[in-house]
Amino acid sequence: LMSAEDLREISALLQTAKRSYVRSMLEREEANLRAKLASEKKTETLVETVEAEEVKATPTAPQVEEVKAAPPAPPASSSKGWISVDKFAFDPGEYNSKSLSIYVNLANIISLKEVEGAIVCDFTKSSFDLKVVGLQGKNYRLFKDNLSHDIDVEKCKYVVKKDKIVIKLGKVKGEFSYDSWTELCSTKKKSASAKADPQASIMDMMKNMYDEGDDKMKKVIGEAMMKSRSGEKMDVEPPVPEF
Repeated sequence: LMSAEDLREISALLQTAKRSYVRSMLEREEANLRAKLASEKKTETLVETVEAEEVKATPTAPQVEEVKAAPPAPPASSSKGWISVDKFAFDPGEYNSKSLSIYVNLANIISLKEVEGAIVCDFTKSSFDLKVVGLQGKNYRLFKDNLSHDIDVEKCKYVVKKDKIVIKLGKVKGEFSYDSWTELCSTKKKSASAKADPQASIMDMMKNMYDEGDDKMKKVIGEAMMKSRSGEKMDVEPPVPEF
């Protein structure tokens, strides 16, 4: 392909040529080359103009504003109230383990995992309260208080799996090891005052013995309790049975 450099070189040769025949040939070639270059330039300019017009004519794609999907709305509560969860599995853990587990089977509970407010579990040092709202149109609740031992609320959590919820209760560490659990809830009510006042605990025990004892036992315990109230030392010895 002919270029501007070719044109310059022909022009240089034309200036040095002396013979008329050579000069005539170079002049014709120079004229032809100029005409070709002018035609190519015109074509290039035309192409650029057409491309520019096509760009202008191309409609601009409308800007679509990205809309973030709103989180799923909590399902409507059932008008039937709470269904108590009576069946669950209890795993106290091994000796000196840091937590114990409660397994609650609920079919397809995973469907509510991302729904705000659908699954809630509240913990106190002596209880936990699991609530499930809107699982197939029903509400479930597992509430347990008066636990066998106090729990560490900060270490409690729950995990939602495909068809069950696993509740993890953090055990409280004693002087030598973590509390050992044999049952989830205590059959007796805890008495905070008994821990704070040992004398009150003794009085409760004496009252139980009085209520359950025979006449002689009641007499001995009654006298001892009277002495205790008057500030005298209690010295209770159960009566020797007569044979």
